[in-house]
Amino acid sequence: MSQAHIRESGHYVVNVQILRFFAAFLVVFAHAHAEVLNVAARSSGTFGGIGLLDWGLGVDIFFVISGFIMYYMMHDRFGRPGAPVDFLRRRLVRIVPLYWIFTTLMLVSILAAGSLINNNGLDIRHIVASYAFIPFPRADGELFPLLSLGWTLNYEMLFYAVFALALCLRRPVGIVVMLVLFAVLCLGAMLVPDQVWPLKFWGNGIIGEFLLGIGLAALYLKGFRLPLGVVVVMIAAGLALAIWLYQISAYEHVTRLITGGLPAILVTAAVVLGPSARNGRVTRVFALGGDASYALYLSHPFALKVFGVIGVMLGLPLPGIFIGGIIASVIASTAVHLLLEKPMGAWLSRRTRPRAPVQDACATAGINER
Repeated sequence: MSQAHIRESGHYVVNVQILRFFAAFLVVFAHAHAEVLNVAARSSGTFGGIGLLDWGLGVDIFFVISGFIMYYMMHDRFGRPGAPVDFLRRRLVRIVPLYWIFTTLMLVSILAAGSLINNNGLDIRHIVASYAFIPFPRADGELFPLLSLGWTLNYEMLFYAVFALALCLRRPVGIVVMLVLFAVLCLGAMLVPDQVWPLKFWGNGIIGEFLLGIGLAALYLKGFRLPLGVVVVMIAAGLALAIWLYQISAYEHVTRLITGGLPAILVTAAVVLGPSARNGRVTRVFALGGDASYALYLSHPFALKVFGVIGVMLGLPLPGIFIGGIIASVIASTAVHLLLEKPMGAWLSRRTRPRAPVQDACATAGINER
Protein backbone atom coordinates (compact mmCIF):
# COMPACT_ATOMS: atom_id res chain seq x y z
CA MET A 1 0.00 0.00 0.00
CA SER A 2 2.19 2.93 -1.18
CA GLN A 3 1.71 6.13 0.77
CA ALA A 4 3.25 8.33 -1.92
CA HIS A 5 1.57 11.67 -2.36
CA ILE A 6 0.44 12.19 -5.91
CA ARG A 7 2.29 15.36 -6.74
CA GLU A 8 3.76 16.41 -10.02
CA SER A 9 4.83 19.94 -10.85
CA GLY A 10 2.94 21.13 -7.79
CA HIS A 11 -0.27 19.34 -8.83
CA TYR A 12 -2.15 17.30 -6.24
CA VAL A 13 -4.87 14.85 -7.25
CA VAL A 14 -7.08 15.24 -4.20
CA ASN A 15 -9.71 12.80 -5.46
CA VAL A 16 -7.19 9.99 -5.33
CA GLN A 17 -6.15 10.87 -1.79
CA ILE A 18 -9.76 10.84 -0.63
CA LEU A 19 -10.37 7.49 -2.31
CA ARG A 20 -7.28 6.06 -0.60
CA PHE A 21 -8.82 6.87 2.76
CA PHE A 22 -12.09 5.15 1.90
CA ALA A 23 -10.21 2.12 0.53
CA ALA A 24 -8.33 1.79 3.83
CA PHE A 25 -11.58 2.36 5.72
CA LEU A 26 -13.17 -0.65 4.02
CA VAL A 27 -10.34 -2.84 5.29
CA VAL A 28 -10.59 -1.38 8.80
CA PHE A 29 -14.36 -1.92 8.77
CA ALA A 30 -13.89 -5.62 7.94
CA HIS A 31 -11.26 -6.17 10.62
CA ALA A 32 -13.22 -4.23 13.24
CA HIS A 33 -16.13 -6.58 12.60
CA ALA A 34 -13.84 -9.61 12.93
CA GLU A 35 -12.37 -8.28 16.19
CA VAL A 36 -15.83 -7.71 17.69
CA LEU A 37 -16.81 -11.25 16.71
CA ASN A 38 -13.73 -12.48 18.63
CA VAL A 39 -14.76 -10.40 21.65
CA ALA A 40 -18.29 -11.77 21.39
CA ALA A 41 -17.00 -15.34 21.27
CA ARG A 42 -14.92 -14.82 24.40
CA SER A 43 -17.82 -13.22 26.28
CA SER A 44 -20.59 -15.48 24.96
CA GLY A 45 -22.20 -12.45 23.32
CA THR A 46 -23.65 -12.10 19.84
CA PHE A 47 -22.91 -9.66 17.07
CA GLY A 48 -24.60 -9.74 13.68
CA GLY A 49 -22.70 -10.41 10.48
CA ILE A 50 -22.13 -7.71 7.89
CA GLY A 51 -21.75 -9.90 4.81
CA LEU A 52 -22.94 -7.49 2.15
CA LEU A 53 -19.75 -7.68 0.10
CA ASP A 54 -16.11 -8.60 0.41
CA TRP A 55 -14.79 -5.59 2.30
CA GLY A 56 -11.37 -6.55 0.99
CA LEU A 57 -12.45 -4.59 -2.07
CA GLY A 58 -10.44 -1.82 -0.42
CA VAL A 59 -7.27 -3.77 -1.26
CA ASP A 60 -8.29 -4.04 -4.93
CA ILE A 61 -8.93 -0.29 -5.04
CA PHE A 62 -5.51 0.28 -3.44
CA PHE A 63 -3.81 -1.82 -6.13
CA VAL A 64 -5.52 0.10 -8.92
CA ILE A 65 -4.53 3.36 -7.23
CA SER A 66 -0.95 2.13 -6.87
CA GLY A 67 -0.71 1.47 -10.60
CA PHE A 68 -2.21 4.91 -11.22
CA ILE A 69 0.25 6.68 -8.89
CA MET A 70 3.37 5.00 -10.24
CA TYR A 71 2.57 5.72 -13.88
CA TYR A 72 1.29 9.21 -13.12
CA MET A 73 4.53 10.14 -11.37
CA MET A 74 6.93 8.37 -13.74
CA HIS A 75 5.26 8.41 -17.18
CA ASP A 76 7.78 10.91 -18.58
CA ARG A 77 10.87 9.19 -17.14
CA PHE A 78 10.88 5.91 -19.06
CA GLY A 79 14.30 5.31 -20.59
CA ARG A 80 15.99 8.09 -18.64
CA PRO A 81 19.30 7.33 -16.93
CA GLY A 82 18.91 6.83 -13.21
CA ALA A 83 15.13 6.72 -13.25
CA PRO A 84 14.78 3.09 -12.07
CA VAL A 85 17.23 3.56 -9.20
CA ASP A 86 15.58 6.79 -8.09
CA PHE A 87 12.15 5.19 -8.35
CA LEU A 88 13.14 2.23 -6.17
CA ARG A 89 14.91 4.47 -3.65
CA ARG A 90 11.81 6.58 -3.12
CA ARG A 91 9.49 3.57 -2.94
CA LEU A 92 11.66 1.78 -0.41
CA VAL A 93 11.99 4.89 1.74
CA ARG A 94 8.22 5.30 1.81
CA ILE A 95 7.20 1.67 2.29
CA VAL A 96 9.86 -0.24 4.19
CA PRO A 97 10.53 1.68 7.46
CA LEU A 98 6.95 1.89 8.70
CA TYR A 99 6.25 -1.69 7.68
CA TRP A 100 9.34 -2.93 9.51
CA ILE A 101 8.31 -0.99 12.61
CA PHE A 102 4.87 -2.59 12.74
CA THR A 103 6.24 -6.01 11.79
CA THR A 104 8.63 -5.74 14.74
CA LEU A 105 5.73 -4.63 16.95
CA MET A 106 3.81 -7.73 15.85
CA LEU A 107 6.82 -9.94 16.58
CA VAL A 108 7.15 -8.44 20.06
CA SER A 109 3.39 -8.88 20.59
CA ILE A 110 3.60 -12.57 19.68
CA LEU A 111 6.50 -13.09 22.05
CA ALA A 112 4.78 -11.20 24.87
CA ALA A 113 1.15 -12.23 24.44
CA GLY A 114 0.96 -14.94 21.83
CA SER A 115 -2.23 -16.40 23.30
CA LEU A 116 -4.13 -13.30 22.16
CA ILE A 117 -2.89 -13.55 18.57
CA ASN A 118 -4.03 -16.00 15.92
CA ASN A 119 -1.41 -18.11 14.11
CA ASN A 120 1.33 -17.18 16.56
CA GLY A 121 3.82 -19.92 15.70
CA LEU A 122 7.30 -18.55 14.97
CA ASP A 123 9.81 -19.79 12.39
CA ILE A 124 13.06 -17.93 11.72
CA ARG A 125 12.64 -18.46 7.97
CA HIS A 126 9.17 -16.99 8.11
CA ILE A 127 10.40 -14.03 10.15
CA VAL A 128 13.19 -13.24 7.67
CA ALA A 129 10.83 -13.64 4.72
CA SER A 130 8.35 -11.27 6.38
CA TYR A 131 10.94 -8.50 6.60
CA ALA A 132 12.13 -9.23 3.05
CA PHE A 133 8.65 -9.05 1.45
CA ILE A 134 8.90 -12.67 0.31
CA PRO A 135 5.86 -14.97 0.63
CA PHE A 136 6.57 -17.87 2.96
CA PRO A 137 4.19 -20.29 4.73
CA ARG A 138 3.51 -19.53 8.38
CA ALA A 139 2.68 -22.17 11.02
CA ASP A 140 -0.83 -22.82 9.66
CA GLY A 141 0.41 -23.15 6.07
CA GLU A 142 -1.05 -19.83 4.88
CA LEU A 143 1.18 -17.46 2.87
CA PHE A 144 0.90 -14.53 5.24
CA PRO A 145 3.81 -12.64 6.84
CA LEU A 146 4.13 -11.91 10.57
CA LEU A 147 1.97 -8.83 10.08
CA SER A 148 -0.64 -10.60 8.01
CA LEU A 149 -1.69 -7.41 6.21
CA GLY A 150 1.77 -7.40 4.67
CA TRP A 151 0.65 -9.90 2.02
CA THR A 152 -0.45 -6.92 -0.06
CA LEU A 153 3.00 -5.36 0.23
CA ASN A 154 4.55 -8.53 -1.16
CA TYR A 155 2.57 -7.82 -4.31
CA GLU A 156 3.48 -4.13 -4.19
CA MET A 157 7.18 -4.95 -4.10
CA LEU A 158 6.78 -7.29 -7.05
CA PHE A 159 5.06 -4.49 -8.96
CA TYR A 160 7.80 -2.01 -8.06
CA ALA A 161 10.51 -4.40 -9.28
CA VAL A 162 8.75 -4.99 -12.61
CA PHE A 163 7.96 -1.29 -13.01
CA ALA A 164 11.60 -0.36 -12.33
CA LEU A 165 12.67 -2.79 -15.05
CA ALA A 166 10.17 -1.21 -17.44
CA LEU A 167 11.62 2.23 -16.67
CA CYS A 168 14.88 1.05 -18.24
CA LEU A 169 13.15 1.01 -21.61
CA ARG A 170 11.28 3.37 -23.85
CA ARG A 171 7.74 3.78 -22.58
CA PRO A 172 5.90 1.66 -25.21
CA VAL A 173 8.41 -1.14 -24.84
CA GLY A 174 8.37 -0.90 -21.06
CA ILE A 175 4.59 -1.20 -20.94
CA VAL A 176 4.70 -4.27 -23.17
CA VAL A 177 7.39 -5.81 -20.95
CA MET A 178 5.17 -5.35 -17.90
CA LEU A 179 2.20 -6.91 -19.66
CA VAL A 180 4.25 -9.88 -20.81
CA LEU A 181 5.89 -10.49 -17.42
CA PHE A 182 2.59 -10.33 -15.57
CA ALA A 183 0.98 -12.63 -18.13
CA VAL A 184 3.83 -15.13 -17.77
CA LEU A 185 3.49 -15.06 -13.98
CA CYS A 186 -0.26 -15.68 -14.15
CA LEU A 187 0.13 -18.46 -16.73
CA GLY A 188 2.93 -20.06 -14.72
CA ALA A 189 0.80 -19.99 -11.56
CA MET A 190 -1.92 -21.91 -13.37
CA LEU A 191 0.49 -24.57 -14.64
CA VAL A 192 2.72 -25.32 -11.65
CA PRO A 193 1.71 -27.55 -8.70
CA ASP A 194 0.71 -26.05 -5.37
CA GLN A 195 4.14 -26.89 -3.95
CA VAL A 196 5.63 -24.07 -6.04
CA TRP A 197 4.00 -21.60 -3.71
CA PRO A 198 6.07 -18.48 -4.56
CA LEU A 199 4.88 -18.60 -8.17
CA LYS A 200 1.37 -19.52 -7.05
CA PHE A 201 1.35 -16.41 -4.88
CA TRP A 202 2.94 -13.91 -7.25
CA GLY A 203 1.00 -15.22 -10.23
CA ASN A 204 -2.37 -14.46 -8.70
CA GLY A 205 -4.63 -12.54 -11.08
CA ILE A 206 -4.77 -9.69 -8.58
CA ILE A 207 -1.50 -8.36 -10.01
CA GLY A 208 -3.42 -7.32 -13.11
CA GLU A 209 -5.06 -4.59 -11.04
CA PHE A 210 -1.79 -2.62 -11.12
CA LEU A 211 -2.04 -2.61 -14.92
CA LEU A 212 -5.64 -1.38 -14.73
CA GLY A 213 -4.34 1.55 -12.70
CA ILE A 214 -1.66 2.29 -15.30
CA GLY A 215 -4.31 2.37 -18.02
CA LEU A 216 -6.41 4.72 -15.90
CA ALA A 217 -3.44 7.05 -15.40
CA ALA A 218 -2.87 7.14 -19.16
CA LEU A 219 -6.48 8.25 -19.67
CA TYR A 220 -6.14 10.87 -16.94
CA LEU A 221 -2.96 12.30 -18.40
CA LYS A 222 -4.62 12.58 -21.80
CA GLY A 223 -7.26 14.79 -20.23
CA PHE A 224 -10.13 12.31 -20.31
CA ARG A 225 -12.82 13.29 -17.77
CA LEU A 226 -16.31 12.15 -16.80
CA PRO A 227 -19.42 14.20 -15.96
CA LEU A 228 -20.92 13.87 -12.50
CA GLY A 229 -23.89 11.82 -13.69
CA VAL A 230 -21.65 9.17 -15.23
CA VAL A 231 -19.51 9.15 -12.08
CA VAL A 232 -22.52 8.33 -9.91
CA VAL A 233 -23.65 5.55 -12.26
CA MET A 234 -20.16 4.00 -12.39
CA ILE A 235 -19.75 4.01 -8.60
CA ALA A 236 -23.19 2.47 -8.16
CA ALA A 237 -22.41 -0.13 -10.83
CA GLY A 238 -19.07 -0.98 -9.23
CA LEU A 239 -20.58 -1.48 -5.79
CA ALA A 240 -23.52 -3.44 -7.20
CA LEU A 241 -21.13 -5.70 -9.09
CA ALA A 242 -19.03 -6.24 -5.96
CA ILE A 243 -22.14 -7.16 -3.97
CA TRP A 244 -23.45 -9.52 -6.66
CA LEU A 245 -20.12 -11.30 -7.13
CA TYR A 246 -19.80 -11.79 -3.38
CA GLN A 247 -23.37 -13.01 -2.94
CA ILE A 248 -22.94 -15.68 -5.65
CA SER A 249 -19.59 -16.74 -4.11
CA ALA A 250 -17.72 -15.95 -7.32
CA TYR A 251 -14.56 -15.41 -5.27
CA GLU A 252 -14.31 -19.17 -4.82
CA HIS A 253 -13.84 -19.99 -8.50
CA VAL A 254 -13.18 -16.77 -10.47
CA THR A 255 -9.89 -14.86 -10.57
CA ARG A 256 -9.72 -11.83 -8.30
CA LEU A 257 -8.87 -9.70 -11.31
CA ILE A 258 -12.55 -10.11 -12.16
CA THR A 259 -14.21 -10.33 -8.75
CA GLY A 260 -12.23 -7.49 -7.22
CA GLY A 261 -10.55 -5.79 -10.15
CA LEU A 262 -13.67 -4.93 -12.16
CA PRO A 263 -15.56 -3.30 -9.28
CA ALA A 264 -12.36 -1.55 -8.20
CA ILE A 265 -11.61 -0.05 -11.61
CA LEU A 266 -15.20 1.13 -12.00
CA VAL A 267 -15.13 2.93 -8.65
CA THR A 268 -11.58 4.25 -9.02
CA ALA A 269 -12.06 5.47 -12.58
CA ALA A 270 -15.24 7.25 -11.58
CA VAL A 271 -13.55 9.05 -8.69
CA VAL A 272 -10.31 9.88 -10.51
CA LEU A 273 -11.87 11.00 -13.80
CA GLY A 274 -14.79 12.77 -12.19
CA PRO A 275 -15.04 16.40 -11.08
CA SER A 276 -12.36 17.37 -8.58
CA ALA A 277 -13.47 17.65 -4.97
CA ARG A 278 -14.05 21.24 -3.94
CA ASN A 279 -11.47 22.77 -1.66
CA GLY A 280 -12.83 23.06 1.85
CA ARG A 281 -12.51 21.79 5.40
CA VAL A 282 -14.20 18.45 4.72
CA THR A 283 -12.05 17.83 1.66
CA ARG A 284 -8.89 18.64 3.59
CA VAL A 285 -9.88 16.27 6.40
CA PHE A 286 -10.47 13.38 4.00
CA ALA A 287 -7.30 14.24 2.09
CA LEU A 288 -5.39 14.01 5.38
CA GLY A 289 -7.02 10.64 5.85
CA GLY A 290 -5.65 9.67 2.46
CA ASP A 291 -2.18 10.86 3.45
CA ALA A 292 -2.44 8.69 6.56
CA SER A 293 -3.99 5.69 4.77
CA TYR A 294 -0.77 3.65 4.79
CA ALA A 295 -0.38 4.25 8.52
CA LEU A 296 -4.05 3.35 8.97
CA TYR A 297 -3.60 0.13 7.03
CA LEU A 298 -0.61 -1.00 9.09
CA SER A 299 -1.63 0.24 12.53
CA HIS A 300 -5.34 -0.53 12.75
CA PRO A 301 -5.01 -4.20 13.86
CA PHE A 302 -3.18 -2.99 16.97
CA ALA A 303 -5.65 -0.17 17.64
CA LEU A 304 -8.60 -2.54 17.25
CA LYS A 305 -7.07 -5.13 19.58
CA VAL A 306 -6.23 -2.57 22.27
CA PHE A 307 -9.62 -0.88 22.07
CA GLY A 308 -11.32 -4.27 22.20
CA VAL A 309 -9.57 -5.07 25.49
CA ILE A 310 -10.35 -1.62 26.90
CA GLY A 311 -13.96 -1.85 25.72
CA VAL A 312 -14.46 -5.14 27.56
CA MET A 313 -12.90 -3.70 30.72
CA LEU A 314 -15.26 -0.71 30.53
CA GLY A 315 -18.25 -2.90 29.84
CA LEU A 316 -19.02 -1.32 26.49
CA PRO A 317 -21.67 -3.01 24.35
CA LEU A 318 -20.40 -4.80 21.25
CA PRO A 319 -21.68 -2.12 18.82
CA GLY A 320 -19.81 0.45 20.91
CA ILE A 321 -16.60 -1.59 20.67
CA PHE A 322 -17.11 -1.88 16.91
CA ILE A 323 -17.65 1.84 16.30
CA GLY A 324 -15.14 2.93 18.92
CA GLY A 325 -12.48 0.64 17.48
CA ILE A 326 -12.88 2.20 14.05
CA ILE A 327 -12.68 5.73 15.46
CA ALA A 328 -9.65 4.81 17.58
CA SER A 329 -7.94 3.31 14.52
CA VAL A 330 -8.40 6.49 12.48
CA ILE A 331 -7.19 8.74 15.30
CA ALA A 332 -4.18 6.55 16.07
CA SER A 333 -3.17 6.32 12.41
CA THR A 334 -3.34 10.09 12.00
CA ALA A 335 -1.00 10.47 14.96
CA VAL A 336 1.35 7.82 13.54
CA HIS A 337 1.36 9.62 10.19
CA LEU A 338 1.99 13.10 11.56
CA LEU A 339 4.38 12.22 14.38
CA LEU A 340 6.31 9.27 12.90
CA GLU A 341 5.72 8.44 9.26
CA LYS A 342 5.92 11.94 7.83
CA PRO A 343 9.04 13.21 9.68
CA MET A 344 10.78 9.84 9.34
CA GLY A 345 10.09 9.79 5.60
CA ALA A 346 11.38 13.33 5.15
CA TRP A 347 14.56 12.54 7.11
CA LEU A 348 15.24 9.32 5.18
CA SER A 349 14.58 11.02 1.85
CA ARG A 350 17.23 13.61 2.66
CA ARG A 351 19.68 11.00 3.89
CA THR A 352 19.28 8.69 0.90
CA ARG A 353 19.09 11.31 -1.84
CA PRO A 354 22.25 10.90 -3.98
CA ARG A 355 24.63 13.84 -3.91
CA ALA A 356 26.07 12.84 -7.27
CA PRO A 357 24.16 11.83 -10.42
CA VAL A 358 22.66 8.36 -9.98
CA GLN A 359 24.48 5.72 -12.00
CA ASP A 360 22.31 4.24 -14.69
CA ALA A 361 21.85 0.66 -13.49
CA CYS A 362 20.07 -0.28 -16.72
CA ALA A 363 22.92 0.87 -18.91
CA THR A 364 25.36 -0.96 -16.66
CA ALA A 365 23.35 -4.12 -17.14
CA GLY A 366 23.24 -3.54 -20.89
CA ILE A 367 19.44 -3.33 -21.16
CA ASN A 368 18.84 0.40 -21.51
CA GLU A 369 16.90 1.11 -24.69
CA ARG A 370 16.55 4.67 -25.91
